[in-house]
Amino acid sequence: MKTLKYIIAIFIFIASLLNSCIVDPELKEIPKDFNSPENSFTDKAGFEAALADIYRHIRYMYSWDNAGDEIDVYGVLGVEADIYNVGLNDDANGNAQFGEKIWYWNLINADNGRVARNWNHYYQLIFRANVIIDRSEGNNIKWTDTEKAQIVAEAKFLRAFFYRFLANMWGDVPLVLSETKEPKFDYVRTPRAEIYKQCKDDLSYATQYMKTVDQQPAGRAPRAAAYHLLSEVNICLGDNQGAIQAASAVIDDPNFKLMTDRFGVRKNFTFTGYTYRGPKKPWGDVYWDLFQKGNMNWNQGNRECIWNTQYNLTLKGGGNTSDFQSSFNLERWFCPDWWRAVDKDGKINWLKDTLGGRPVSENGSIFPSNYLGELVWQYKGDWDRDIRNSEYNIRREYYWTNPNSRFYGQPLLRENMAIPSEHRLRTSPTFIKAVEAVHYGMRLDLTSGQYSDAGRIFKDWYLIRLPETYLLRAEAYLRSGDKQKAAADINVVRNRAKATPVTASDVDIDLILDERARELCIEEFRFSTLMRMGKLVEYLHKYNGGVIQKKYQLPDWKNLFPIPQSVIEANKHSDLGQNPGYKK
Repeated sequence: MKTLKYIIAIFIFIASLLNSCIVDPELKEIPKDFNSPENSFTDKAGFEAALADIYRHIRYMYSWDNAGDEIDVYGVLGVEADIYNVGLNDDANGNAQFGEKIWYWNLINADNGRVARNWNHYYQLIFRANVIIDRSEGNNIKWTDTEKAQIVAEAKFLRAFFYRFLANMWGDVPLVLSETKEPKFDYVRTPRAEIYKQCKDDLSYATQYMKTVDQQPAGRAPRAAAYHLLSEVNICLGDNQGAIQAASAVIDDPNFKLMTDRFGVRKNFTFTGYTYRGPKKPWGDVYWDLFQKGNMNWNQGNRECIWNTQYNLTLKGGGNTSDFQSSFNLERWFCPDWWRAVDKDGKINWLKDTLGGRPVSENGSIFPSNYLGELVWQYKGDWDRDIRNSEYNIRREYYWTNPNSRFYGQPLLRENMAIPSEHRLRTSPTFIKAVEAVHYGMRLDLTSGQYSDAGRIFKDWYLIRLPETYLLRAEAYLRSGDKQKAAADINVVRNRAKATPVTASDVDIDLILDERARELCIEEFRFSTLMRMGKLVEYLHKYNGGVIQKKYQLPDWKNLFPIPQSVIEANKHSDLGQNPGYKK
């Protein structure tokens, strides 16, 4: 396993630095012209640089750092779970045909590379957090007691953030709480409940000492993020009252509120329309505003942003390079490639900035399932009421944009396409939150003469947003038997969306999952949510297009991922075992 070898090499390197010249301390050399353990953790700035490196890697949980297939990083968002499919087309009768690219649910096993990559990624970042926590106990560090407590609290929050994923998605996993300084081959797995308890301990410390949102720079997690995560962990531990209290600490914080009125840099935005023939008209609503570049940080006036990633096109290390590697690619993957459509006369559509950008390619794109694209919006007859389903936030109509086509300005329909079976592929719903409203125009399309950003966007992106906190508290109320208060919290989110309120009798876990899909798609870590609830297999059977079409019968033990076989084999001095159902 390449990643494990890399980690071991780092451990050996660090150990050699720490143990070199032990026989004669007077001969020990302290490097001064490059970073090393000896000179990196000597003051607050050194520790903050180490934290920044962790945040940089968190950003790559959404984007791509030129390390492999871009689509890998979107797996934890629910791609090929219940809400997104990879690959989509129609058969001769107009029936959807779904592809498989990531999980292959009937075949998933301990050799699955994407399972291993996620596992390795989390443990790499836990290692980095452990280094910060352990090194904070060094002598002669130039910082105050308060600064030390804040740094350690942030590192413990981040460690809990990653261990939460591991426990939710794998169950029992090795628990490592100190810096590993030499190769180790005898790890054992700790019960899932103990992992959650450790997360709770870390988060309890974090909620005491982390900076509040008004003190913390954008992109770094504030104290409210620790309370939010503590709410989820308490649910996992069955401590529903603790979960309610932790969520309430965020909801009752005067620093936070749901945005209910138009705000920010594009509240007066106008759009010429998708046909290119109409006059400019006012565009957007408050939900649309939430996803506009320049609106997504708390310090930009967005009071429901708790924690997000940061992208800055012009800043070195800000998430982009000149060749577009290491950039944010939601628009490239989460939109259908309408601009590749060919009309009945053989004329190809033109790429233009239509609040749809430049999706990447054919059957490799990510498409909403029927559940996310259609079903959840029909609840209580809210299709035309729920602003999250408005034309500003989900695009469902596409037009011929080539002026040389006799269909120019008309809707793109099966009957005017050269290949009717591609209609679904070209016109699947686009969730506009994944799109940049105003592009930089960094790439020229030679066919249309129009500029685009080749499907890259440069927005910040949410990791935790206040509506999720409300939905966590609703879940805790439901699990404690108080459906009335659960409904009240769900209705806070629905009222902002102008959706029909729910009643106590409506509330169950499925409703909460539906509301999470409506509000948090392309934001929440959907796999983690479904797996901690034990609902993944059920929702695959109900909503995953490929599973339904291929009539897979998946066993319940697939509610957890397998322990990667490469990890089991590398741990040669102890048997890690395997999750039930999977073969070693």
